[in-house]
Amino acid sequence: MRIGLSAVILVSLVGAASAEGQRATVERVRPPGPIPAAGAHYLYLNRCTGGCTVIGGADDARSLTSSIAAPGSNHMTEFANDTGGTGTAADAAWNAILTCVQEVYSPFGITVSDQLPTNGVSFTEGIVAGNPTEIGLPDGYLGVGVVYPDCSPSDNIISFSFANHENGTGLSRTYDTCWTVAQETAHSFGLDHEYQFTDGQSACSDPMTYRTDCGGQKFFRNKPAACGENVARTCKCGGVQNSVVKLTEVLGAGTSSIAAPTVSIVTPAAGTVAAGFSVHASAGSRRGVAKVEMWLNGHAWATAPGAAFGQSGQANPSDYTLTAPATVPGGVIDLVVKAYDDLDLETDSTTVTVQMGAPCATADSCLTGQKCEAGKCFWDAPVGVLGDACTYNEFCVTGMCQQSDIGQYCTQNCVVGSSDGCPAKFDCIATSDTGGVCLPQDQSGGGCCSVEGHESNRSIWAHLGLGMFALGFIVRKRRR
Repeated sequence: MRIGLSAVILVSLVGAASAEGQRATVERVRPPGPIPAAGAHYLYLNRCTGGCTVIGGADDARSLTSSIAAPGSNHMTEFANDTGGTGTAADAAWNAILTCVQEVYSPFGITVSDQLPTNGVSFTEGIVAGNPTEIGLPDGYLGVGVVYPDCSPSDNIISFSFANHENGTGLSRTYDTCWTVAQETAHSFGLDHEYQFTDGQSACSDPMTYRTDCGGQKFFRNKPAACGENVARTCKCGGVQNSVVKLTEVLGAGTSSIAAPTVSIVTPAAGTVAAGFSVHASAGSRRGVAKVEMWLNGHAWATAPGAAFGQSGQANPSDYTLTAPATVPGGVIDLVVKAYDDLDLETDSTTVTVQMGAPCATADSCLTGQKCEAGKCFWDAPVGVLGDACTYNEFCVTGMCQQSDIGQYCTQNCVVGSSDGCPAKFDCIATSDTGGVCLPQDQSGGGCCSVEGHESNRSIWAHLGLGMFALGFIVRKRRR
């Protein structure tokens, strides 16, 4: 049944990336009802070859019926390229958009195709053609999709991306259309709009945004974000949204078709360096680089965030500078720079061997827990897991060795009050108002993540100061 008066219609105007006038995106939120089936793992992109007849009515992609369209029959024109060509003349433009959407969805367990599935396979449909007025919407809309109030995914449903209404030419038009298609089809899987990542950066590189402060190809990002259209707000289902986590929950994991970043060390060259030396590296990816790390003798010593995104996306490659901390021991050093994208796909640079001061002769000139071999100070690969006894951070897989009243243990960060912040037989001991570390329960007992009855452990932080907590932040997080 067509959306009734109880439906909520959200409309926001945003400046077109092509800078011609305004463009709009609208989502319709259906009235509460039964939770729909999980989203299909097949996304059919329909170019409306020869034109489409869309019936206004209860959602059913199989019969081209949509609650978004005006009642009765609605004729939608075929997908056209930027010169108005259709059919084979528009094949190159269509294939570019199809490839872009396939790349954007490649990290997830879904097939994106312009061929109808066979053998009764359930599917989600995105019509990529026509103009908004052809289904009874005001001129200016670029896309529309159905969103459920509980953010649950919907199946057998149609979203619309009005490709013939897109401005621009060439690659710019391809990326703008791909952005619209990704956003509107993702609404069918329960995603909200995003405004700003929780690290303060604009969410303009994610297709769920309305923001135009960066351009290029947009990808679903593995970063938590505040939702919103023109200002930040709480997401429709509360809290923040991570596009990658949400889509993986709905569709399962796939394999990104975008290669891991490239990375190389520009300077220094092999030879002698001074204490506090800087490393200049070049790294890039079509998806974008999320961070680069400087590794010295097999250990991460410095991290730099990915370069900012501009109107052409993130520069590929971008230049990065990392500086060796003063605490790095002297000797022979094997230098490697690692580059990661937001999916944690990683590439190592070629190793450059440098020497800072005299080569070590014994471990006495190295840091706690390090060995000295071939003039190099180094730690063995970490082996300590949560709860193992330790004497230094680098022994632990998490990079955190925490002193407590009952011993010194490998630990990890946790959220105080969370029901699953720590494994069984560990307590989340507060180190701030909301954060803490997981430590073995002492003799007074207590459940996981409870801080009651552990005032002696709560005082641990005061004894240690902030140094060890800061060390915990420079350790690369383990992959989910």
